[in-house]
Amino acid sequence: MVESEAFLEGQDYLCNFYRYKLYDKETKHYLLTTDDGAFSFLSSSAFRQLRRGKIQDKEIFEQLVSRGLILTSDNISHVVAKTAQRYAFLSNGTSLHIVIPTSRCNLGCSYCFASPDRIDADREKTDLTPETALKIIDFIMSSPAKAATIEFQGGEALARFDLLQLMTKRARELNLVAKKVLRITLVTNLVLMTESMAAWLIDNDVSICTSFDGPKQVHDKNRVVRLKERDDIGTYDTVSRWIFKLQNMYKERGLSGEVGAIMTTSRYSLPYYKEIIDEYIAHNLSVIDLRSLTYVGEATKKEHADLLYEQGEFIEFYKKALAYLRELNERGNPIFDRLERMFETKVLENKPTYHADYESPCGAATGQITYHSNGDIYTCHEALGRDEFKIGNVYGDSWRDIFGKPQTAKAILNSMLEQNVLCDRCVYKPYCGTCMVENFYHFKKFHYYPTKTFKHHETQFHANRLFDSVFEDVKRAL
Repeated sequence: MVESEAFLEGQDYLCNFYRYKLYDKETKHYLLTTDDGAFSFLSSSAFRQLRRGKIQDKEIFEQLVSRGLILTSDNISHVVAKTAQRYAFLSNGTSLHIVIPTSRCNLGCSYCFASPDRIDADREKTDLTPETALKIIDFIMSSPAKAATIEFQGGEALARFDLLQLMTKRARELNLVAKKVLRITLVTNLVLMTESMAAWLIDNDVSICTSFDGPKQVHDKNRVVRLKERDDIGTYDTVSRWIFKLQNMYKERGLSGEVGAIMTTSRYSLPYYKEIIDEYIAHNLSVIDLRSLTYVGEATKKEHADLLYEQGEFIEFYKKALAYLRELNERGNPIFDRLERMFETKVLENKPTYHADYESPCGAATGQITYHSNGDIYTCHEALGRDEFKIGNVYGDSWRDIFGKPQTAKAILNSMLEQNVLCDRCVYKPYCGTCMVENFYHFKKFHYYPTKTFKHHETQFHANRLFDSVFEDVKRAL
């Protein structure tokens, strides 16, 4: 103790802001986290020393310095840099631009958050005009951000493939001067895909992503062509055929790309975690996104209540799926879940991995915006068509106008965990996020109750799992 006291005498430091909780009652260890994502486990004795501002142990002092829980002249620049890196997405500018060529769709998916118009709806009311399509691209390419991802969604974007081609060509031309890191993607249900469309998309470096819910009995339960005078037609066979076809087309051209696929978990999915993963492997897909249902749009309607489940039911499904993925990994199959990988990187490696749903504020406006078929601008795709989230129009507003509007500021503030006292006090706050649109649908107001949201439970699950593994090492060292 004499050596420690001699070392600490005259040490000048400040206590960093941190959140904490008693992590293990048996050993009386606390978990502490900082805003830049760093964490540390402290014994009750060490925690008392930190709280009182009288650190008496050299080893504890060095641990706290290394973790950035206390700030000295030696580490403050590093902590500032890590915090700036963590929140760099706020200074990068809006980079994801979701464009809706048409709000018409040929499917009638039971959980669709976009609530699209029927495919035979009046095009004058649902589709971009060529003039507005070009105006949107001009607006996107005038943004101050150094990167731009233009993502065509819907509706079903392939219903207006001509507009997709027109806008892609315009963006490439403008980027000869703008010199942005430009990426163009298409989210499609694949049902309207043709050989010539597929060839044009791949040859023009337009990434392709589709929805794929797993085996036929699950996929066809949710994702169907709705007809007026006939039974619904499932889309599994068409989607499966096109995934295989597109994967082969990439390979034939010597390209390393692959079809992106996302699945949505409905109640019908819960018993089929193995079959869903096996389908992805069978289709040569290396990444799976085991997403919970987004409570927006069609999923909120009474006739689709049978799709819903409690948070605990999803977590149980997710646990089983991750265990199966680990089993497959041990056998040599590298498939992984995107969200699990993101949390591992954020928590264990303390590296930023931007995901709009798990940031504070979320990506609404700051990371992404969505352009409707009339040129209206919304904070995100989930917000499409709701006046509460409309922030402008490409004909009447500039980038400066959009970010000077009170409704944009309101959207950003309402997606900040710091605005909710329960979230702001939570030790897992640096790794979590919320969806203000989903909250608005669920609670009928912007204020939300975190323990009733899926984001809260998913973050709790991942954080507990990862911190438990770290704490095992701490206990072994006791």
